[in-house]
Amino acid sequence: MNKLNNQTLALASILQSATLVSQLAQSGCCDSACSSASLKSIVNTSTHVTQVFNTQNQLSVGLSSLKIALGKQTKSIQNTVFYALSLINLEKKLMKNPVLLDTISAQISLINNQTFFEITHANSIARLGELYKTTLGELNPRIMVKGDQLYLSNHHTASHIRALLLSGIRAVSLWKSQGGKTWHLILNKRKMLNAIEALDKPNS
Repeated sequence: MNKLNNQTLALASILQSATLVSQLAQSGCCDSACSSASLKSIVNTSTHVTQVFNTQNQLSVGLSSLKIALGKQTKSIQNTVFYALSLINLEKKLMKNPVLLDTISAQISLINNQTFFEITHANSIARLGELYKTTLGELNPRIMVKGDQLYLSNHHTASHIRALLLSGIRAVSLWKSQGGKTWHLILNKRKMLNAIEALDKPNS
């Protein structure tokens, strides 16, 4: 798989986390398979996209959103794009704070090494959500998630949203490891759309 395809898949993983956050905030539920894949990516330290996301199906939500975001109907996923850009900016701040980065990495390692619950279990999601809340959630400007207060005030949903924001930070790191740059979002739109079309083709 070429560099552009890897960058496109990694960028899709950012959009996926952002889309799942938006789904949860607005409806209280989200695509479970893609949520599971995004949450598992948090504890996967590989810099190879295909080792973090084993199949393109695990990024189906992200690829669909990326295709829309790169097209002319961006307004339909305005919140998602806002969350994605906010995650890119937040990751940049995190990289400038090595103490906070070490704290987050150590806590993720502890959560990953506990043997009682899978990373997708409600208890693990609660711990990941709390980790985000007490670390990245304290950095300004905070990512303000918009949605139905009924869902936003639900403890489990709020934890799930925060855990997915954490997966978004991981996704940004993965994207940057593939050479992803913010200016690509403007100048490489057509190339990335072509890459998505190619990835959608059978046996690609």
